[in-house]
Amino acid sequence: MGNPGTKYKDTRHNIGFLAVEKAALKADVMLKKGFGKKFKSAEGIYHAQKLVFVEPLTFMNNSGHIIYPLKRKYQLTRENLVVVCDNLDLAPGECRIKSGGSSAGHNGLASIIQYLGTTDFLRVYIGIGRPPYGGDVIRHVLGVPSETERKKIGEGIEKAAEALLQLIDHSPQKVMNDFNRRNNTESD
Repeated sequence: MGNPGTKYKDTRHNIGFLAVEKAALKADVMLKKGFGKKFKSAEGIYHAQKLVFVEPLTFMNNSGHIIYPLKRKYQLTRENLVVVCDNLDLAPGECRIKSGGSSAGHNGLASIIQYLGTTDFLRVYIGIGRPPYGGDVIRHVLGVPSETERKKIGEGIEKAAEALLQLIDHSPQKVMNDFNRRNNTESD
């Protein structure tokens, strides 16, 4: 998930887009906007599996608006959906994979949950950290990270892209175990 347009391109809230773009590039496909579509997409075959990368163009808080068109076009189900987004509760650069759960106050996830009708889908979270105590969360997520933070977030984007492609070959449980354990040991 992310926000369309150059104004938001380098913000913390757009790291989901960056991870999807990186994974698509590794799978040798490029996201494009179809005529009249509210999303960019790319289809391809990776390790003999069909995959579709999608970026909503409805702004973060309305990400769920694309669920119905994706159900029609790609036979989207909760079982074959993986949402990639930022997470305030993870340090910059951390990557966590989780199945199910609430929106935890993330309006983009809340929108997807509303349109999908369930909380039971896979998420890949990339840490952006919280603003300093008393800091404005909206300003933080829509802000551009510092050079040092950008490097850490870049590592999280790389991990998330790798996790997305690993989900092609391995069960969600195995990928969760591998990546979540790896992230815990790397930060120790």
